[in-house]
Formats: sequence, C-alpha cells, structure tokens
Amino acid sequence: MEEGVFSGDSANIHRWLSWAGVIFGLIAAVILVYALTRKPGWLNSPAAHWTLLIGLFLLPSVTMLLGNVVGFAAVKDSCGSCHTMDPWMADMKNPESKTLASRHYQNRWINEHACYTCHTGYGLSGNIQAKMGGLRHVIREYITGVPAEIKISRPFPQKTCLHCHAEAASFLKTEQHVDPPEIKEGIFSGKISCFLCHDPPHPR
Repeated sequence: MEEGVFSGDSANIHRWLSWAGVIFGLIAAVILVYALTRKPGWLNSPAAHWTLLIGLFLLPSVTMLLGNVVGFAAVKDSCGSCHTMDPWMADMKNPESKTLASRHYQNRWINEHACYTCHTGYGLSGNIQAKMGGLRHVIREYITGVPAEIKISRPFPQKTCLHCHAEAASFLKTEQHVDPPEIKEGIFSGKISCFLCHDPPHPR
C-alpha cells in the first residue's frame, strides 16, 4: 500500500519541508523586491518595518532551518570534523575495539550515517534536536571552547537501541532478554540498561 502525502513517512516529511523552505524563500524574495520598488518615504512607515522584518529576517531564518533539517541526514562525516572527537572516531574505526560504536561500524550493522542513526531521535523533532545539538557543538568548538570534561547532555534513550533490535531474531532468542518476563519489561521500559551487560557505546 502506497503511503499518502500526509502519512508521516520520513522521506515524505523531508520532501514537504524542502518544498516549504523553497516557498518561504520565494516569498522572502518577493517581499524584498516589493520593498525596494516602493517610494523611499514608505520605508519610514511601521508597515515597512514589519514587512522588512518578516521578509529579511524571519522568512530567511525559517528557510535556512528547514534546509538544514532536511540536509542533516546526508552529512556523514560531521561528527569527525572536529579534533575534539578524534579519540572517539579512532575507536570507532579500530577493528580491535569492543565498544558498541566500533562493532556497529566494523560490521556495517548501520551501513550509512552511523553516528546520525544512533544520536538522532526518530521523527521530525529528532532531526531538529540533533541539528540544534550540532549547532551547540560548533559554537563550543569555535567560540566558547570545549569543556574539560565531555559528557552526554541527557541520558541515552534506550528506545534508540530497541528501534532496531527489539524485533531482531538474535535479540528474541537470547534468554536474558525475554526470561523472566519482568526482565524484558525492564529493558523495554528503560529501567534495565542495555549497558549493564553490553560493552559501552564509546570508550570512557
């Protein structure tokens, strides 16, 4: 069955967002042309101020935000572009490492967008949160300075792991995952961390 235009499918949402960005950009261009072709005296009116605020600042800002949200998934190497991340990138590419990031990368369990897949929540809000988080990282790298101690800003959501693993045969056939039932319930509720048994995602 084919997905409808308002189905919420990820590719569909990205398509709508990209078109919305184009439309907002065109509206901003029309407003700019309109403002430039009016008589000079008009620029002193309150209507002109509101028009320029919307056309030169608000709409272009929305256009850039939408463009960044849509394009973020295609940026494969953004996580490794800062020297701060060198130890984590080196571990991920180390075939001898047992961390989960390295195992996923070495075995190509996530064939593309390895960092993005695990560090971005699912749905539209996940894309936006990841983009805002990336912006904070850039500001720290180039403006405010990197903290002496690097730590994750919020607990890693276990549902990110379960998104791929919950229905996998390898997960379901592992007795410790499903028996007794309260263990499975604890894993799915997030009360029992995957990292109690599994190696950490990254070196500490």
